[in-house]
Amino acid sequence: MRWLRALLRRRLVKALMVANLVALLLVPLREAGWLQGLELAAYDQLVAWHAGAEQSDRVVLVVTTEADINRFGYPIRDHDLAQVLQRVFSGAPRAVGVDLYRDLPMPPGHDELQAIQRDRDNLFWVFKLPDAGNIGIPAPPALRDTGREVLADNVTDAGGVVRRSLLLAADERNGRNWRTMGVMLAERYTGLRLRPLEDDVALGPGRVPLLEQPYGPYARVDAAGYQMLFDYRGGHRRFREISFADLLDHPELAATLRDRIVLVGTAALSIKDSFATPFSTGLGGEGPLIGIALHAQATDQLIRLANGESRNPRPLPRWLDHGLVWAAAMAGAALALLASRVLVVLAALLLGLGVVGGATGLGFGAAALLLPGVPVALAWVLSAAGCNFVMHSAGLRERTQLRRSFESYLDPRIISQMMQGDTLPSFGGEHREITAIFTDIAGFTTLAETMDAATVAGLLGEYFGVLTDAVVAHGGLVNDFIGDGLLVLFGAPMHQPDHADRAVAAALAMDQAAQGFNAGLAARGIAWGHTRIGVHTGMALVGNIGTRGKLKYGALGDTLNTASRVEGLNKYIGSRVAVTGDTAAQCRQRDFRPVGDVVVKGRRNALPILAPVAAEEPPALLARYATAFAAMAAASAEAPALFAALHQDFPADALAAFHARRLAEGETGVLVVMHEK
Repeated sequence: MRWLRALLRRRLVKALMVANLVALLLVPLREAGWLQGLELAAYDQLVAWHAGAEQSDRVVLVVTTEADINRFGYPIRDHDLAQVLQRVFSGAPRAVGVDLYRDLPMPPGHDELQAIQRDRDNLFWVFKLPDAGNIGIPAPPALRDTGREVLADNVTDAGGVVRRSLLLAADERNGRNWRTMGVMLAERYTGLRLRPLEDDVALGPGRVPLLEQPYGPYARVDAAGYQMLFDYRGGHRRFREISFADLLDHPELAATLRDRIVLVGTAALSIKDSFATPFSTGLGGEGPLIGIALHAQATDQLIRLANGESRNPRPLPRWLDHGLVWAAAMAGAALALLASRVLVVLAALLLGLGVVGGATGLGFGAAALLLPGVPVALAWVLSAAGCNFVMHSAGLRERTQLRRSFESYLDPRIISQMMQGDTLPSFGGEHREITAIFTDIAGFTTLAETMDAATVAGLLGEYFGVLTDAVVAHGGLVNDFIGDGLLVLFGAPMHQPDHADRAVAAALAMDQAAQGFNAGLAARGIAWGHTRIGVHTGMALVGNIGTRGKLKYGALGDTLNTASRVEGLNKYIGSRVAVTGDTAAQCRQRDFRPVGDVVVKGRRNALPILAPVAAEEPPALLARYATAFAAMAAASAEAPALFAALHQDFPADALAAFHARRLAEGETGVLVVMHEK
């Protein structure tokens, strides 16, 4: 139907505009880094949820605690450190990494420590490259140029949170790429060598996606060197810790280090070698991780990659991220189009957010995919809310415009009825099937001439009020007052599939109301003519009619002319309510008595005319009328006698009187040609 298609087109255009605007705003905002904080917070939560709580059987931490500092002092002397390392190596570990800067001697025991540094080819020691603001810290003299000096730098995001691991970094002094602690220990453990590829690096068969800008939750990031994302698998307490004192006091602990990687460093809080991680930023956050635990995480993650035990978090191609954001915006617009109730929209929004969150979590946990959950969720919510707001605002404007357009000539009750509808009538003209009712008061002109104008106007106002109530009660629109008559529309401006049934019911209600009004006036000594009502169904042009400065809602077309002719036919027949066959054919809740095929004034073709059966009409009358009409339709010679007898028994019945008279005058059949009486 045209009105529905037009409405849907308007709503669809607005929804598409809002959805595309949301997508076009979110994508640049994301690429500019405005959403990075939210996306990193979501990433932290995913890491915390999916990390699990499994202790590593490959990496052990040997650490100084606050108690060790009290016992050995800090920095720990070379002799004490040498004893710790000798006890570690007595357990036959596969590799040992020391995260303690020791470029200067800390006597006593310096020679003893240097001997261990020279002799143990599986011992790796940290150093720091010089950069802006610091001169760097070289490796211990005994390890320089041995290939066993490693970087200990940790890469932090805003807030000091460590989510990335540095794998290789270039020395600007000589262009050499230095390996970090995690890489060197993983290589020693696996016997494999980290090798750069075209877009990433590999450790054996394990591919390591390298961080770049942009990358998953990162839009703006310093991706210098070779970096990977931490997955923090195994949780906050992934690695077993043994204190220096326990290792020295309990020699049997050394046996637990066999074939494992041992990281030696500090865990004392006073040393302040700890970092925030996703475990400390997410819901129910844990404390920070010590520096050697981060080296252990990198080592453990690289070994798992090399063994095919896990995959590193990796994003979708950026263009696909953008496509998902756009699709979510379109889905939000579809929600706003399909759902109008606030509670339904809210429930759908929450369900959609659950789907987005579930898909994001499932993708991260099952396939290590970094799905764009935050921008997709924002696109879904903002598009749905924006479309809903725009269409709600447009609906309010349309309703205000509609009320202003109608309020000067329509009953406020009718306007309120239209305002409560789910859809508003269109303001442009459109062809639509409607049912029209015309009314007229018999002898009104003569009556008006016998009364003063004020009295006539007052009575006419009361009369219109009575009939309007009957119309409104059945959902009709009193479209105009024409002298002493009414023009009533059903099926416009609001669509009504049962407009014919409603119109006939309203016509009978108007007839009853008019009779009651007449009886009241008769008691006051005023003779008010009876009301004649004509009903016809057909196509009409409905909408706002007039000029730009003065519009009026109405209908145009032959349907209205026909209804007016049918109203006038009542005078010829002697009836009060007449209905065309087009109307009767669409009625499912009303019985009719046929009047005949009538050629009304101004027309060449005959119209089937019927009269609706009122509740008070006797069944005997209806049965005998049907028999007599069938005889008349068959041109039977019995028809005149049947109608004459019917008229004699029911003298008040207008249809029986009409046919009895015309048959007595020599007419036959059901074709009735109107002529001036």
